[in-house]
Amino acid sequence: MDLFYGTGKESMRDFYLKQSGGRYTVGGDVSEWVQVPYNEARYGSNAIPDNDGSWNFVKDTANSWYDSQIAAGKTPEQIKQYLAQFDVWDRFDYDNDGDFNEPDGYVDHFQAVHSGEGEEAGGGAQGEDAIWSHRWSAFNNLKGSAGPSFNLNGGTQIGDSGLWIRDYTTEPENGGLGVFAHEYGHDLGLPDLYDTQGGDNGVGFWSLMASGSWLNHGKDDIGSTPGYMDPWSKLYRGWLNYSTVEHDSGTTYVTLGAAGDSDGPTAQAVVVNLPSVTATHDYNKPFAGTYEWWGGKGEDLENTLTRTLDLTGATTAAISAKAWYETEEDYDFFFGEVSTDGGVRWTSLPHPLIDPAPPGGDQETGIDGSSNGEWVDLTYDLSAYAGKTVQFRYRNSTDGGITFAGLFLDNISLVKDGAAVWTDDAETARAEWKTRGFSRITGSVTDVYPRFYIAENRTYTGYDKTLQTGPYNFGFANTRPDFVERFANQEGMLVWFVNYVYADNNTAQHPGYGLNLPVDVRPQRITVPGQGSLTNRRSGYDGTFSRYAKPAQTFHLNGVPTTVPKLGPVPVFDDSNPDRYWSADNPQNSVKVAGEGTRIEVALESRAFDMMIVKVTN
Repeated sequence: MDLFYGTGKESMRDFYLKQSGGRYTVGGDVSEWVQVPYNEARYGSNAIPDNDGSWNFVKDTANSWYDSQIAAGKTPEQIKQYLAQFDVWDRFDYDNDGDFNEPDGYVDHFQAVHSGEGEEAGGGAQGEDAIWSHRWSAFNNLKGSAGPSFNLNGGTQIGDSGLWIRDYTTEPENGGLGVFAHEYGHDLGLPDLYDTQGGDNGVGFWSLMASGSWLNHGKDDIGSTPGYMDPWSKLYRGWLNYSTVEHDSGTTYVTLGAAGDSDGPTAQAVVVNLPSVTATHDYNKPFAGTYEWWGGKGEDLENTLTRTLDLTGATTAAISAKAWYETEEDYDFFFGEVSTDGGVRWTSLPHPLIDPAPPGGDQETGIDGSSNGEWVDLTYDLSAYAGKTVQFRYRNSTDGGITFAGLFLDNISLVKDGAAVWTDDAETARAEWKTRGFSRITGSVTDVYPRFYIAENRTYTGYDKTLQTGPYNFGFANTRPDFVERFANQEGMLVWFVNYVYADNNTAQHPGYGLNLPVDVRPQRITVPGQGSLTNRRSGYDGTFSRYAKPAQTFHLNGVPTTVPKLGPVPVFDDSNPDRYWSADNPQNSVKVAGEGTRIEVALESRAFDMMIVKVTN
């Protein structure tokens, strides 16, 4: 209970209260332990698809909790009244009335804490059978067919209570505050800022949404106390106190307080706007002609392409199309669905491309993975609905996190008794289709994207004190694998380049570019003779601009030391050369900046007062 809601101490409540400058905090309740039906391997084994194991862990947890309440003598009505206090927010505005402050039939925020260690920390005795901490939406594939009667948005019901769980996080019993705060950040809509495809960008310990969740007070552990978010994440949530400097506005002086002082009298950061850019993303070539249907690309999508189908007079029927798709396997799916009641309830149709159920697991209802760059046949059998008029839709459903190109369709045909009734080649817009997130494209999308810098004053203030004590390096992995050496991320002006041309920070895929990357004043690798290089979460420790020198720092790799010498002050960020902070030797940690002639200088810096004055020429 104290970890979540403790006052006057480090807790989820305290962290988010301070992170948001008093704008937001968390409240709720913590239940006693319950026993789920299976061992952890059923829910966490890497051999079981995550949407099977993880979702069933949530379902079994909810039902076991409900059964324990009944066994303790609670009536169903008492349980329902108790749960009602956790449904006050309409996350998706299900009734489209613009009011998000109303019940929607789902628990607003649900966290399932499992026994043992999380796999992200090694998994303990369970190893690869342990559950990996994450945020997700349970049984989102059942949208349209399961949920409260007035809001069929998927999920799993808590016993017979009438209240459902859809969006959730799960963490281990021995997890530190960092993992709970990080996963809850996802539940608030924030993405991971590390490279989710296994690369090694430079965000590292600078943000809660990367390795900052593993910070600590430098004593016996890691992950016990997180650092704060990066400024873009705070801006996204409406929690950033900031000043703005427009492009071509000349020279402006801005006073910055500590980035961690969210309710102070001065700005935490300055947003320096840049000219927007036009960029084209090429995906594929339509199967035929110039146009195709596209289900969109992004996080937490529920995009649909819907049409009424007249199957009267038919004994057999099918809807066929050519499909090209690239989705995140086991996480993002597309479906063919039918409704016989005007779109209130939807039934997912089977298809040979749907993965078979794993041994002992549940059957998936959607198609995922990739067509491997080829157009394939996608035919749904509608013979069970022959003789009726029904609605049919394609639904493209994604979770948060990684995004792929998605679903593309061409040459859609309705076939009755073996003959095509109509064919839509997507070459012209047809009123018969009702689109929600689907669009007609030519295989590529051209758009205008905003870009800006955010300069913040990172100091050892509040939870950011962990930047001084919490960064760590497993420098003796060959002889002492659990031993860490501590070092400090250095105070100063940290400049972030926000570039909406990119949807993620996966610099292994697009070196030098990302959605929200810190510009490292010295992006080169830190090498250890005969051993290789340190990871970029370590080499970014000296990435700030400052009027102060950086102290010498010794690191080890497999017990072999290397010392980065004392570094002189670098108080000026200057993007006139777009390759100034780019290192071909370390492309994943370095950034290609805008090249607009923007200059941000630390004109005055006071460590005693956690304050700086920056001179912005834009």
